[in-house]
Amino acid sequence: MDPATMQALATAVCGAAGVVMAAWVRGRVQRHHAREAARRDHLRDLPPGSRVIDLGEHGMVIEVGSAGRELPPDVRG
Repeated sequence: MDPATMQALATAVCGAAGVVMAAWVRGRVQRHHAREAARRDHLRDLPPGSRVIDLGEHGMVIEVGSAGRELPPDVRG
C-alpha cells in the first residue's frame, strides 16, 4: 500500500476510536450524574436523626432516624 492510503486508514481508525471513546466517557458521566441525583433525592426525604454511610460506587447504607418518637428502653442500649 502506498503511504497516503496508510495515512488515510490510520486517520479513519483513530477518528473512529475517538468517537467510541467519547461516547463511552459521556455514558459514564451521565450514569454518575444520575446516581448522584438519585442519592440526593433519597437523602432529602429522610427524617431527622438518620445516618448515612456512603460507600462510593458500592452504594449507601442508610439508618433511618426516629424523628419525634422515643425509643423503647430495650433498644436504647
